[in-house]
Amino acid sequence: MQKRILVLLLSAVKFTHIMDVMIMMPLSDIFMKEFDIKASQFSYLISSYAIGAFLSSLLGVFTLDYFGRRQSLLFVYGGFTISTFFCGWAESYEALLSLRFVTGIFGGLIGALALAIVSDLYSFKQRGKAIGILMAAFSAASALGVPFGLYFAAVYTWSFPFYFLAAIGLVLFIWMYFIMP
Repeated sequence: MQKRILVLLLSAVKFTHIMDVMIMMPLSDIFMKEFDIKASQFSYLISSYAIGAFLSSLLGVFTLDYFGRRQSLLFVYGGFTISTFFCGWAESYEALLSLRFVTGIFGGLIGALALAIVSDLYSFKQRGKAIGILMAAFSAASALGVPFGLYFAAVYTWSFPFYFLAAIGLVLFIWMYFIMP
C-alpha cells in the first residue's frame, strides 16, 4: 500500500510539472499583448524552460548520484514550485523569461527522479505498471494543460494558473516530505 501511495504522489508531482510546461502554449496571445512582444519573443519563453531543463539534466547526470533520491526530489520540486509561483508574479517579459529558465532548471530533473524512485521501489516484474501510472500523469497533463491554462487565464488572470500550480505543488511538497522514505 505504501508503494502505491508513493507512485500516486510521484504521478501528481509529474502531473504538475508537465502542466506547468503545457499552460504556456495557450497563453501566447495574452503574453504578447501583456508584455508587448512578438511571436518570436514568445517562442523564447517556451525555449527558455527547455534550455534550463537541458542544462540541469546535463549537470544532474554527473551529480545526482551523490545525493539521495528523496533529498534530490525535494530540492528540485521545492525549487520548481517556488519558481512557478514567481512566474505568476513576473511584471516584465525579461523577468518571466528568466523565471521560466529557472523553472526549467528545477523541472528538468523531476521526471528522471520520479522514474528512478519508481525503479528503486519496484522489482522488474512490477515496474511496468508503476511506470505506466507515471506516464498516464504525463498524458493527462499534456491533454489538460491547454484548456486549464486558457480557462483560468480567461476567468481570472494569466498569473492564476501559475499560482494555482504553485499551491498544488506546495501541498504535494509537504506530502512528499512526510511520506517519502
